[in-house]
Amino acid sequence: MLSRLFRRRFLEALADAHRRGALLFFGDYAALADSAVFSQWLAPLRACAWSVYAKRPFAGPEAVLAYFSRYTHRIPIFNQRLLAFVERSVSFR
Repeated sequence: MLSRLFRRRFLEALADAHRRGALLFFGDYAALADSAVFSQWLAPLRACAWSVYAKRPFAGPEAVLAYFSRYTHRIPIFNQRLLAFVERSVSFR
């Protein structure tokens, strides 16, 4: 149930951001600026099952924000650092 709810809410928020013009697309993804193309791109995401696992953070929400801030304000995780994505594991350089 949580997976379906999260998927619906996430995709609704993404579509809303697109309608408001809050998303920018460049290079190979420039065509996604068109609403019809973006809608077609989202369609398979609505049809597949999502896995969502959530539980309360051990040290509270502040610890979660501190954890994520390390990735947004220091060395970012970007595609060039991606080494492998296999099953349930992601490896970065």
